[in-house]
Parts: sequence; structure tokens; C-alpha cells
Amino acid sequence: MRYQPPLRRITTVPMSDPNALTADQTTTAGANASVDHGLLWLDGDLRVVGHNATYQQLMELDGELETFIGRPFQELLRSLQQRGEFVDGEVERYLSDHLPILRNRESFKVERVRPNGVALSISAVPLPGGGYVYVYHDVSETRRLRELQRRSAKASVIAMANLAEHRDADTGIHVLRVARLVGQTARKLMMLGKFRAVIDEEFIERAATASILHDIGKITTPDHILLKTGELSATERQTIQEHTTIGARLIRQAKLTMGDNPYLDMGAEIALTHHEWFDGGGYPHSLAGAEISLAGRICTVADVFDALTSHRPYKTPWTAQQALHRIQEKSGSQFDPAVVAAFVEVIKERETACLFPWDDAMSVGNPRIDEQHRILIDTVNQLAGVGSLHNHYAVAMIIDELLVYAAFHFDFEEKLMSSADFPHFDEHQRMHQEFVRWVEDFRDDFIAYGKKALGEPVLAFLKDWLKQHIFEEDQRYRPFVEKLAI
Repeated sequence: MRYQPPLRRITTVPMSDPNALTADQTTTAGANASVDHGLLWLDGDLRVVGHNATYQQLMELDGELETFIGRPFQELLRSLQQRGEFVDGEVERYLSDHLPILRNRESFKVERVRPNGVALSISAVPLPGGGYVYVYHDVSETRRLRELQRRSAKASVIAMANLAEHRDADTGIHVLRVARLVGQTARKLMMLGKFRAVIDEEFIERAATASILHDIGKITTPDHILLKTGELSATERQTIQEHTTIGARLIRQAKLTMGDNPYLDMGAEIALTHHEWFDGGGYPHSLAGAEISLAGRICTVADVFDALTSHRPYKTPWTAQQALHRIQEKSGSQFDPAVVAAFVEVIKERETACLFPWDDAMSVGNPRIDEQHRILIDTVNQLAGVGSLHNHYAVAMIIDELLVYAAFHFDFEEKLMSSADFPHFDEHQRMHQEFVRWVEDFRDDFIAYGKKALGEPVLAFLKDWLKQHIFEEDQRYRPFVEKLAI
């Protein structure tokens, strides 16, 4: 075991358990016993009284820590913020959340990623004689493997959903939009103090991802029913309703092969229950109220809203306000009132997130392309709104949605340009490819470094790119597409 320098202002006693020590009884042996952990001690007044060399190395502080001995812990945190360790407002949120816990002498554990990409697990343990010991552990590799596992599981979920949605690429993007709304609504419910026994960060992440599978059972629905533009017959309606039980069965069968997968467990719940009604009037089992899984009740609202506001072979899209009004009308009958109230707040916040609005001057003369441009603009606008909330997972979800939808839109647009013999097709296609690569690289960087907010330069780039591309580059193919329409 390598040599560990003695702790500053700390006396020497054996360290077998941090809880057995007082603030002035921690030892060099304790530091050696936790050689791979950074240690920081606070006294009963939450002033810095000591640290070990590993903490200094993890935080890249060199000799700066000496100036904080005897000073409040808050001053150390704010100094770290000034040097770029935290984003604006993060220290204030941390103090607001954790100072009451520290003063009540309770333990807590958090995980955060430093600006250099090092992930730290941070535990705060109260000491019997007063004060706290903070333990910092480098969990970068664990986090990397966990993130790889999470993204692999999510990729498998999306692949399964794409099989069901392959006949209509628009509905394939629908499941990602629903996933985003499910995550945002679940988080809003948590912020409102609803369903405390159920909703935590893990539930939010799982419900959002698992909701991608809500319509997987439609893979067995015949095209003449699924894509029918007219009213369904009773027999056809019964056939399409079977997608709930079929979907749950398909997911459970997949789980037998894949083994333990929490996304599939919740995905089966959602697939089975997302057409149940709060008053018991839904299908397939006429469940009511709390008999319906919470994830299913949340997905029901998100699914209906996105279906109403999206293009379908049998309908034109509603406005967001029209769809929201319909959902509020059905609160208490079709939908859980608590979920509706949270969803309304989510949509209101979404409407205020606007880097730039759609303008009719952006039209390229093709209704489908114009609709897709509106969705792209809305997605980038949502990044601005969620970025202000500093929520890593919510931002990552929308980046994934932007990436997938951009690829879908570009493919649709390129087929149209090719059919119209647009002479600058190759140049336009390269622009598309460069944008997708940029978003991919940014997505990977965002996840690797655990960023929570996008930052103004990134948002400005996305805004400027879309404005220039739609206002200028896409207008170049307008006369060719219009001739094709004729």
C-alpha cells in the first residue's frame, strides 16, 4: 500500500469505522485504509478541518485547500464554482437541498461528474462527536459501464419498437416523443409531491424508456386496419385493441431470453395498460384508478396528446391547445386527474421554451416537409427549456429525439429532392450528414462528461443552423419540389 501523508489538523487514532471517530480523532491510518478515497472533514459548525491527499488530487486543488482550513464549507464550494467546477446555480441548489440534512446530522449520498469527466460518488457521514466526514470515490469506470449497459438496453427497446412501427416512420418518431413527455410528466409529479412512494429518479428514467414499447403489439395488426383512413368496423376495432395484450406478451417473451431487464418489466405493464381508463371504461381488462400502473396512467396521457397533435394517414394534426383541452375534458374519466394536472404544467412550460418560432416564410411548399420542420424547431426549442432545468437525463432524452428525428426527416427530404432531380442534391446531403455527425458527437460528449445544461453556444448553433438551413438551403429546392407536385 502506498504512503499516505498525514491529515492536516487531525490527530491519530485507529480508524475502523468513520462513525466511531470524532472530528479530532481521525487518523493517518484511516487515510491509508481508504487510500483510493478522497476524505474531507467538517466540524460541528460545518467548517473545513481536514482532508487527505486523495481528495486534493481528485479535485485538482494542489495547495489551495490550506486556505480553507477553519472556514465554512460553503466558502469552499463557492470557490470551486468560481473556477468552473459547478454550473451556475448548482451550488445554491446543493446547499438548499443538503444543508438541512447536514444540520439534522443525517447521512446522504450523491453522484456527480466533474468538468474533466471524472465521476465521483460522494457520501456524507455524521460523526458521533460532531461534524461530518465526506468520502469521495472515483466511480468513472463504473459509471461508464452502467451508462453503456443503460444505452444498450435502451437501444434494444428502440429496436423492438421500430419493428412494430416500421410501416410508418412518423409513428416510429412518435414513440420517442411520448417517451420524452412521460419522463417530463413523471418528473413534474415528483416535483409536485405526488406518488412519493413510487416516483424517484429511477422510476422516471425507466418509465420514459419503457414507454417506447407501448405500441409494440401493433406489429401483428394488419395494414388494412392499422392504416385505414375511414371508421373501423367493430371487428377491426377489436383486432386493433388486441395490441395491448399481444404487446405485453411479446415483451415478456423477450425478457425470458434477455434475462433481468427493468425496462422490459415496466414496458410490459405500459403496453398492457395504456388504453385503460381511469373510470374503468378502457381496455383490455376494464381496470380503474390505482389498479392501472402509474407508468401506464402517465403514458396514456402522453400517448393521446402526441397522437392528436401528429399527422396520421386518417387525420390532420390538432394544435397543442386543442389536444390539451380534450385531455382536460377527459380528466377523471379517461385520465388520472393528478397526471393531467402535471401534464398541463409540462405543456405550459414547453410552450414558453422558444429559441425561435415557426414562420410561414419557412414553408418550402410541401405540407409534409413543413410539418417536419415544425417538429425539428419544436425539439430544439425544448432543449432550451429543459436545459434551463439542468436535468441531465431529460436533456439526453431530447438530444436522442433530435438525432433520430433529424435522420428521419433528412431521409424523407432527400428522397423528395432526388425524385425532383434537384441539381444540388449531393451538396445538400453532405450538410445533412455533417449535422447528424455533429449531434452524435455532441450527444456522446454530453453523456460522457455528465453535463446537465447545454450552454448558450450550443443552443445558438442549433438555432442558427436550423434557421439558415430552412430559410436558405431548403428554399433552393422549393421550385423543383413544386414542379414535382404538379
